[in-house]
This record gives sequence, C-alpha cells and structure tokens, in this order.
Amino acid sequence: MRSLVLPLAIVAIAIATATAHAEQARPEAPGPGQPFALAVNVLPVAPDAFALSAWVGRDAHNAIRANVARYRGPLWLRVLAPIFSDGEDGDVAPNFGSTTDLGLGWAYYPRRLLDGVSLEAGVLCRFDRRRNYIDDQNAAVEEHHANVYSGRFLVGWTWRLSDAWFLATAAGSALGYERGREKTYAGADSHGDVSRSGPVSRVSVSLESYVRLGMAFGQ
Repeated sequence: MRSLVLPLAIVAIAIATATAHAEQARPEAPGPGQPFALAVNVLPVAPDAFALSAWVGRDAHNAIRANVARYRGPLWLRVLAPIFSDGEDGDVAPNFGSTTDLGLGWAYYPRRLLDGVSLEAGVLCRFDRRRNYIDDQNAAVEEHHANVYSGRFLVGWTWRLSDAWFLATAAGSALGYERGREKTYAGADSHGDVSRSGPVSRVSVSLESYVRLGMAFGQ
C-alpha cells in the first residue's frame, strides 16, 4: 500500500494543477445584455407609433444598435399637443400615411453593456410619406414625399430593472440632407385653401430621442 501513496499523490497534484489552470483560462462571464437584446417603444401618447431596437454586443462596453420606427406625425408635437390643444382641432396626426425611420449605430457604454450612460453615433434614413387635410375630391392641402439621409449622435441612459429587463432612453440630433417633393399650405382665397407644390432639396436638422423597454438575451 505504501508503494501506491507516492503515485496517487502525484496524480492528485496533477489533477489539482490542471483544474487550477482551467479555472484561470475560463473566460469571464459576459456582462448583462450580451450578446443580444430587443426593445420596443413605450410612448402611450402616441399609440399609433411603433418602434423596435436590437442591440448586438461586441464586448463588455460596445454594441451595434439597429432601429426601425413607424409613426404618424412628429412625435415631439404629439407629446405637446394634448397640453396646448382641445378636441379634434389639436390632432396633429396626418389623414393618411406615415413616417418610417431606419437607423444603424455604434453604441458605447463606459460602465458595462446596457447599463448606465451611453454614447451612440450612427446613420439614419427617414422616409416621409404623408397626406393631410384631404377634401371630398381626395385632394390634400399638404403632402410630403421625401427621403432624409442623416448622421446621428445620441446621449442616453439605461436602467437595469433586472438581469434581463432594462429601460433605455436617449436624446440627440441628426444632420443630413432631404430630397423629394412636397405640397404646403400657402393661405386661402375666395375659392378655398391654396397650396404650393415643388421639389425639396435642403439640409435637414432634427432632434432625435427614444424610450425603449427591452429584454437582454444570452447572458
């Protein structure tokens, strides 16, 4: 039996050493939100608006965020309209059509992915297709058929509600160029409303923001 003590001791030491090396080589567990997360908008003042964001984590601090949104009328005006208007006259949604946003950006989280402050830079494509104040002859006083291509920068904050759930918000601005056609209200005469139509080719500057409630996967 004594002859087996030394070999068994050597085997035990080898196993312990291999286990220690394996523990040291084991990669650190990814932070919350890695490598994938989905979130939707949470704006009850605009029930006809829908937005979806997806984050793909690159490491513990960086992610790619893709965003798609579809809404009717400027969201900031929809938020303020109930405060300063009364009844149907305060409705700022168009009679027909909507605006669609497609965005892609790089997001950086100094603390950890989807937690705390965030900085995002990316691109935005906005497709405006709206017809407003349509009469009985299907003629619209206002029409917008234009595309906007912009660069966008956002600063935000993300609250971790649990290991999986989070609330993300951000605000910033977009600078780009808009091209297309539009018809705008120019006044009224004895025959009714007067509109002015023409091509659109101009610099576009807009305020951007979002509020998303989401869930992280693959932790």
